[in-house]
This record gives sequence, structure tokens and C-alpha cells, in this order.
Amino acid sequence: MAGAIVKFEELPANARALILAKLAVVLQAQNSASIHDLAQTQRTNVTSLWRAICRHARQPVCTIPLDAIGSN
Repeated sequence: MAGAIVKFEELPANARALILAKLAVVLQAQNSASIHDLAQTQRTNVTSLWRAICRHARQPVCTIPLDAIGSN
């Protein structure tokens, strides 16, 4: 059974920084302007992509910080 999803804002600062850094690395590597563009390129939704970023950063799966991703 998967663990509970926590709010991004409730994670420790270092965990938030690691997740955002991982997102930045992935966006740069894929030459994507935003998480929305990357999700479209990978034919997935933003939520699934965000959860994968959290896992790849080896951090708890958390909610998407809406102020950090902007709008599509």
C-alpha cells in the first residue's frame, strides 16, 4: 500500500529543494519549458509526472505546489 500524499508546503525545506532541483534537471534534459510541456511530451498528466519526479528525487510523494508550476 502506498504512503499518504503530503502537502508540498509541509515537507522540510531540503526535501522541497531536492524535488524542485530534480524537476529543473529533468526539464533541462528534455528541453521542456514547463512541467506542462514535459507532461504533454511524455503523454502523461502533470500529476503523474510530478509524482514520478518526487520518487526520482527519493522524496515523499507530495502535492504539486500550484504557485510553482504556473498555469498552462
